[in-house]
Amino acid sequence: MSEAEDGSRSNGSEELEIEKKVIRKIDIRLVPILGLLYTASLVDRSNISVARISGLDEDLDLDKGNRASIALLVFFIGYIIFEIPSNMVIQSAGVANWIAGITFAWGLVTLGIGFLSNWIGLAICRAVLGIFEAGFYPGCVYLIASWYKRYEVQKRLAFFYLTSTALTAFANIFAYGLIQIANKTSYKGWRWIYIIEGSLTSVFAVIAWFVIVDFPASKRNKFLSPEEKQFVLDRLAKDRGTEERQKVSSQRILDTLKDWKVWSFSLMYMSAGIGVYAFLFFLPIILMRGLSYSLELAFLLSAPPSIFAVIEAFVVAWLADKLQSRGLFVIFQACLAITGLCVMAFVKSPTPRYIGTFLGMAGVNGMIPTVIAWQQNNIIGDAKRAVATAVLVMTSAVGGIYSSLVFRQQDAPDYIPGIIAVIAPNAFTVVLAIVTILTLRWQNKLAENGKRFPGVPEGFKYTY
Repeated sequence: MSEAEDGSRSNGSEELEIEKKVIRKIDIRLVPILGLLYTASLVDRSNISVARISGLDEDLDLDKGNRASIALLVFFIGYIIFEIPSNMVIQSAGVANWIAGITFAWGLVTLGIGFLSNWIGLAICRAVLGIFEAGFYPGCVYLIASWYKRYEVQKRLAFFYLTSTALTAFANIFAYGLIQIANKTSYKGWRWIYIIEGSLTSVFAVIAWFVIVDFPASKRNKFLSPEEKQFVLDRLAKDRGTEERQKVSSQRILDTLKDWKVWSFSLMYMSAGIGVYAFLFFLPIILMRGLSYSLELAFLLSAPPSIFAVIEAFVVAWLADKLQSRGLFVIFQACLAITGLCVMAFVKSPTPRYIGTFLGMAGVNGMIPTVIAWQQNNIIGDAKRAVATAVLVMTSAVGGIYSSLVFRQQDAPDYIPGIIAVIAPNAFTVVLAIVTILTLRWQNKLAENGKRFPGVPEGFKYTY
């Protein structure tokens, strides 16, 4: 072996070690804190499900007519409206200031719900909650995707999202502990769920301000040395071309909305969101009132399906990144969700129906990071990615409204029409994913034959 070859190999090994060290620092500093805050986000928007079986329905007369559906869906109005504006201001405001600030605000709103005396106040507070939470999730996805190469990102997005899925499962058990406080005070258990969990969210927000990092090129980042920061920027440019930090303008929003891929991924994501919100809002109610489990078991049995979903989705994320594939895994997750939902709807025995929740939750929760990664891999340009991410999350909010409306009070406690209404969009996702795979493969072949697409760098290949 020549000295030149030996030196080249040594340099390559040294660069690999530097890369591992830098990525490890980013992983530790970036993803866990966002996952913990997203747990707070999910808990604060969905704890209405456990509150309803802990006295909320009776105290606020929420179980009359369509009041429950209204209280659920108003959250998503502001959530939809403020998605894109949030990703427009996150860079100028600073990631830590923005994310920690809105988290602190929605924590206070959640705390305030614990002191309400009528259902109208609950609906108003949930509408305000939706406005504050709107900027969090798309901002986090945008930030995480900005730090990693295309085939590194799904594992990180999965960790971010599935951390919240796992901890939210235990949050139901935690909520059961909180309602025991009612035995010592005049306040009922559901009030303590909101008071304690809202207070914890605001405390976490203050701590998070000191931990959250900014975008890779930002001067606000102090946890990497200048050399490490440049190393990150160089490897990202090598992976997807040099991208300047772009301002999100009205023209860029319009250009993004004209891209068929944005809507294809968003519709798939909406289908997953429909299932996720259905389980978040109604699983404890179905377990207690539909499958006839006790209050204690309804709290406890809502955790294992979420844990199974986390394990399954992590395996899928690892395989998808390793095989550099997305679409086939979206199809698999949708089929898994359909299987579980069918068991829940059409099998009469409680035990098999409960087993169906494992498959259903694994399918829809595993689809979330898979679709996000698929979108992030195929959207080119910083500003376009910011808008596309906001559109993606907006459509999931539409899915939340859909779930709130199709799970009607008159169909309680089994909600079979609602479950069927969740099966349908997941079946549509299977068809849409197949069409998207074929179209992206076709466009790659055209690019190989010399055709150039506007805004697509030379040599770029779509991920399918």
